[in-house]
Parts: sequence; C-alpha cells; structure tokens
Amino acid sequence: MRKLNTHYLLLTASTVIAALTLIFAGGFTVIGHRGEYFSNRYGTVEHTFRSYDNDLTDGADWLEIDLEQSSDGVLVISHDPTTNRLSGVNHVISQTPWSTLSQLPLGNSGEKIHSLEELFQHYRNDQRAKFVIETRRVNGQLTQERELLQMVAKYGMQHRVYYESFVAPSLQLIRELDPSAKTMLLTNTKHIVTPEWIAQHPYITSFGTYWDTLDGAGVNAIHVAGKQVYPWFNTSETGDAAQDVISLGTDGVITNWTFKYRQLRGKEPLPKGTKFRVSDSTMLYAGAGAHAANVRTLNAGSTWTAYNRITDRGITWYELGGNQWVQTKGGALLDPTRRNQVVHQNAIVKILHGAATIFNTPSAGRTSLDRRLAKDSRWRTFGYLYDGKDVWYQVGTGQWISQH
Repeated sequence: MRKLNTHYLLLTASTVIAALTLIFAGGFTVIGHRGEYFSNRYGTVEHTFRSYDNDLTDGADWLEIDLEQSSDGVLVISHDPTTNRLSGVNHVISQTPWSTLSQLPLGNSGEKIHSLEELFQHYRNDQRAKFVIETRRVNGQLTQERELLQMVAKYGMQHRVYYESFVAPSLQLIRELDPSAKTMLLTNTKHIVTPEWIAQHPYITSFGTYWDTLDGAGVNAIHVAGKQVYPWFNTSETGDAAQDVISLGTDGVITNWTFKYRQLRGKEPLPKGTKFRVSDSTMLYAGAGAHAANVRTLNAGSTWTAYNRITDRGITWYELGGNQWVQTKGGALLDPTRRNQVVHQNAIVKILHGAATIFNTPSAGRTSLDRRLAKDSRWRTFGYLYDGKDVWYQVGTGQWISQH
C-alpha cells in the first residue's frame, strides 16, 4: 500500500459522504481515449468513426476528442499538431487550410481526418455518443474556445460535451463564456494533488490526474472539495490496473481499455447493520487496492459500521464510510445475516479486558479447557464466529476464545 500525502487525509466519514452524495449518482464513468484503438481489439485507427463506434459498443460512457485548429480556423480532430504519424504526409495543422487537411487519410481506415463539425453531424442523433473534448493553445494563443462553444451550441450538444485541457486558462475562459460548462483540468505526469492546489481552481468541475501520481488521499481530497477525479494513463497502458482504479474510489477513468473495465465489479453493499470488529490494531486506508494511502491506526477491540465490500487482487476490503477502508485480515466482519457461522481466516487477535478462557467450542454447551490467555497477548487465529453478541476466535484445533 502507498504511504503518500497522508498529512492531509484525516477526514471524517460524514464529511466525505456529504461531499460524494451527488458526485457518485452517475456511477463509474468510462471515457474512451481516442476511441477503441490502443487495445488493438479491433485493429482500428484512433479518432475514426469506427473507433468511436467500437468504444461505444464496448461500453464507453464518453469519448475523448483531441482538438487542433487549421490555419483558417476549422477545429480539427487530432492528437498531434502534425499529420505525419497517421497520414504519412507532414503538415503542421495550424499552418494548413482545412481544404488540404480534409483530404488526408487516417491510416488505412478508409476515413479521412475529421473536423469537429463532421463529428457532431455524424453523431447528432446518436444519444449514446457524448464527448470529452480537449482544448490546447494554438501558436501560443487561446483561439479554440469561442469557436468550440459556438459549434456545441449550433448542434445542441451542450449536455453531451465535457471540456478538458492541460491549459487551465483555456478552461477558465470556457467557464466565463458558459458558466454551466463542465470542465476537467488534466495534470502532468509528476503533479501531486493537494487541497491547496485544488482550491486554486474553483472553475474546475473535475481533475484528470496521471494514474501513477494518484492515491486514495488525493481522491478523498478532491471529493471533499465537491469535485470529481478521472485518472489517465500513457499509451503503454495495458489495462491491468483497472481493478485498482475502481477500488481506489475514483469517479471513472480515461482509458484505452474500455471493455476491461466493463468486465469488472465495483464495490458491493453489505447487509444493513454489518459491523467490523478490529482484532488487533489495523490500518485505515483512503481508498482500497494498490494505491490506497494510510490514514490512521484503528485500535484493537474497536467496532465500526461497515457499508461496502470490494475484492482487489485477491484481497477483500471493507468500507467504513467516506472511501475509507480496512483489509479483511484486520478484524472480524459482524454480518447479521451470518450469525453462528464459522468464517475461516488467518489473522492476529489481541486479548483485551482481562485473561481469555479457552473453550472447546463457541456453541452452547461448551466446556472450559482450564487454560487462559494473558491480557494484551497476541495470538494467531484460524477463523472466527459471531453469535450476535460476542466474537469467538479459533486459536487452535478445538480451542476458542471470546471477545466482547
């Protein structure tokens, strides 16, 4: 587990839950990066209609669109500032008229480079298609924003467009022109999110953070500020981190592997009234999975309400509220629907409230084995049973102790 940014993560569960009430209403959002391309699942070319259609079929909620601008002001869909990589013809887009650019092929796709207007015309009546559009400076100037908003209004796409950029002034201008616009500020590969930095961007709806720099502390700080977070990856992404992204508590992801995310399950609610009893002191984490961050230590014997469960890389985690989690090995899950059932689990229990008498069984009619375990001693356990009042821990074959 990561130990990053924990100095600002001492959050109460109620604070986080209040901030998340509206944010998570839409569920986990998958944003297809340039369409279904980098996974090579269909052998398609980025930013083609075919790549977008494939990504929508795989379950993408939004499609990410990169913008450049031609010399005569047309908004062109391209990640690169030049056309060489995909067309084999080297033109600088900002120095080339649309009449020339529109004739260039997109690889071997059979499609030519598209303008934003062509995209809107093509998908105008397909309500599945929603777009996260990335703006950037053109020759050092903010020239895309006004033309972009006019194009969105022309085709009535206001509720199907989200604006993103690495250039904060671009998003600030968009919000000035349209106060209702949703904006996502992208962060570079070395930027660490802090509450102080979040507060400097009140016009931002969400943050697109580089995955390797994001941990549960950053996720919770963003959510407490009432904003959303969507991590992104570089082009070497394999999709293997998909479960970790979901477990961390992000609102979604910008990914080349839409279908992998749609094959996974998110957190599952636990039965009402479920508690978590800490067997020995255990760590409370912000987020679950490989990027979880330390929050604080929970004391042995303390009991907490547990709301959700998630499994990541074979490890089960329980949410104690506000995207704050413990690992299953840290204690016993007191599930009211599983009373008097033995749960097999290797863990450690600390003896509390005086010496603990060893019995031959946790069931009624049990017999003392005339042995006691000293207070504050720690013992390996092999399972536990919750009878509705006490937790019984198995410390050996036919050897059980209770903890109130």
